[in-house]
Amino acid sequence: MISASMAYNLLSGNMKQSLDRVASQATVKRDAEYFKNNINNVKDVDDFIGNYRLYSYAMTAYGLDDMTYAKAFMKKVLESDLTDPESFANKLTDTRYKEFAAAFNFNTPAADAQSDAQEDDLIGLYTQSLQDSGKAASTESDYFKSAMTGAQNVNDVLGNPRLKNYVLTTFGIDPTYVSNAFLKNVLTSDVNDPTSFVNTQANAKYQEMASYFNFNADGSVTASAQTPDQESSLIEKYTLNSLEKVVDYDDQPGEPDDIYYVTAAAAQYNKAYYEKTIKTVTTVDQLMSDDRMVSYIKAAFSLGKHGYGQGIGDALSDFGLRQALTDASLADQLGLTELHDAFNFQSDGTVGTSGVAQSDANIATTSTQYMVRYNDEANDFIDDITANYKNLINSTTSVGSFSAIKSVNDFLRDNASIDFNKKNDDLPDMYHVALQAFGLTEAELPKSTVRKLLTSDAYDPNGYVASFKDDRITSFARAFNFGIDGKVSSELQALPAAVMAKYATNYKSRATMGLDDGPIKDKAAKDATTAVDDFGKDMAGAKSLDDFLKSDKLTSFVLKANGLDPKKYDEKTLREIFTSDPSDSKSYLNTKADSKFKEIVADFNFDTEGSLTRAKIGAIQNTGATERTQQSYLQQTLETQEGETNDGVRLALYFARKAPDITSLYTILGDKALFQVITTTYSLPSGISSMDVDKQVDLLKKFVNLDDLQDSKKVDKLMKRFTAMYDLQNNSGTSPALTILTNGGTTSTSLL
Repeated sequence: MISASMAYNLLSGNMKQSLDRVASQATVKRDAEYFKNNINNVKDVDDFIGNYRLYSYAMTAYGLDDMTYAKAFMKKVLESDLTDPESFANKLTDTRYKEFAAAFNFNTPAADAQSDAQEDDLIGLYTQSLQDSGKAASTESDYFKSAMTGAQNVNDVLGNPRLKNYVLTTFGIDPTYVSNAFLKNVLTSDVNDPTSFVNTQANAKYQEMASYFNFNADGSVTASAQTPDQESSLIEKYTLNSLEKVVDYDDQPGEPDDIYYVTAAAAQYNKAYYEKTIKTVTTVDQLMSDDRMVSYIKAAFSLGKHGYGQGIGDALSDFGLRQALTDASLADQLGLTELHDAFNFQSDGTVGTSGVAQSDANIATTSTQYMVRYNDEANDFIDDITANYKNLINSTTSVGSFSAIKSVNDFLRDNASIDFNKKNDDLPDMYHVALQAFGLTEAELPKSTVRKLLTSDAYDPNGYVASFKDDRITSFARAFNFGIDGKVSSELQALPAAVMAKYATNYKSRATMGLDDGPIKDKAAKDATTAVDDFGKDMAGAKSLDDFLKSDKLTSFVLKANGLDPKKYDEKTLREIFTSDPSDSKSYLNTKADSKFKEIVADFNFDTEGSLTRAKIGAIQNTGATERTQQSYLQQTLETQEGETNDGVRLALYFARKAPDITSLYTILGDKALFQVITTTYSLPSGISSMDVDKQVDLLKKFVNLDDLQDSKKVDKLMKRFTAMYDLQNNSGTSPALTILTNGGTTSTSLL
């Protein structure tokens, strides 16, 4: 019989060749093909355990073949939530069970139209889009002022799309349905001539537009295209007319008034208008006939739908406002004494002897209150909108009046049809909120297009979503989790939840590796927990390889969790590794990278271009997990077959495979095979196993350096020593290495 030392040297000298030899065996090859072709046809955990051929293959791969009979026990393992420290698998001391559970998708995150992070991002974008409207309006107004200084001909305006759209927006005109020729006739008309083009062939909007410009009949200008007053008035009108609408998307007759998000610039214009106009008001009817003034007063005194009453639709009516302004007794009953006293209206609606509707002091107070409160109603509506969105998008089960969001079709339903709650019928539905969040319109993305978008792979560079070549549309599609069948799915993440949990466990164990109990270890454990939490949050935002690699914090965590030194790998090297083709035997990953990277690259849902992909995700087992299972099966089979002729070789191969994951001496004590390797290597007496556990650990510290177990060369040297000592103890021949280790044939066991 060949010695363990010689057999191990032959095998470890070319491990790939040794594994390839096992893989080529007919039975092994047949079982591997069956597993790969059928694992993702399994329906559930019972179906998996009930298929003995698949189940036993997997159990063997993870060194659990002696537990194959314990199906009820293994079902609990497979159904464990590895992100929960209290789950069944996590509470077992044998880490093989956690590795086994992590290899399968029997406890994946629940299907959800949007994850919490996706939902928060969308709501943030929606709110920001409304608040940014003022900035956009200001930017366009600045451009208009600058560009108009050089306008010497009507064609300078009409030939500049940005200028032309600014003007048309100001007067509420859709640029789609008006030609430049028509606009030129409008702007070169004499507004004072009843027979001119604008006064005979255009409506009031165009007549008003023409009054803001001074173009001659031939399109030229005599002095300037606009006077300062015309320019200022037009910009004010644009600012007021370009407010972002918050509610009432359909704008059907009979529906509640639109609610607008007032920009800061618009608020200032409203303030100036009010302070100027109120001084000319002499009757309450004159005031009530000016909608702009009425809106200003309602905002200043919180009389809108959310300030005055208890909910949507409880705003003080115009009639109620008129009565409160003229009737002190009624105002007192309504709690509106402050409003009544701020004005000088008599019971007959006139201002009486005061001669003014408000004193200067009350005008100032009203304006101060307006500038503080002008967006209260809009903000309250935004809160209603976002709360309604969250309530609906999260209703994955039918509860009360809410229907479950189970498919794209549910997402596209309007508020009136999705539930029995009438109070939200006038709020934007989920579809419209999502469009607004990403700066899209229904014209750009009708529901038919959205349905196709959300059932396509948003990360496929050659897919339907990518064909639009529009970042807004791509972001929209990636904000939701629907499968190709239209049903809710789970969010596509760079790392599956089970792998995240595995990395977290590994990181924590390596962070405290070799440390004795005490303050130093406690601090290391606390810091590791913080790092794990940060990793989970930061990885949620990694939507591409670029996102991952640009974060030293993320890459360092992953490398440390896998026993690799971050200092040895810069971004360029990592990129070359992650973009290598795993199936190409000559790729960087397969020729130059540490062997651990094969598993790491397989863990991530990135393709070789660095984009997220669902191609690696399987119903029951992801591509990387399948490859790892099959690789582990080969290693286990090699060890078993070698053990049939020499148990020393099996032990050496097993120890070499497990060594990189040993982060505690207690792991060695808890594994009979690992413990035998150490006791044999250093000729420790059999009586050591009866010692107190802590004393055993103290003894092992004299011989085992955990850091050395992360170094493959040192582990190989250790295994050569082990096999030599094994040969000596089992009389299986001698070797030059054995002669050196035993000083010519004698060993010492006086270590206790």
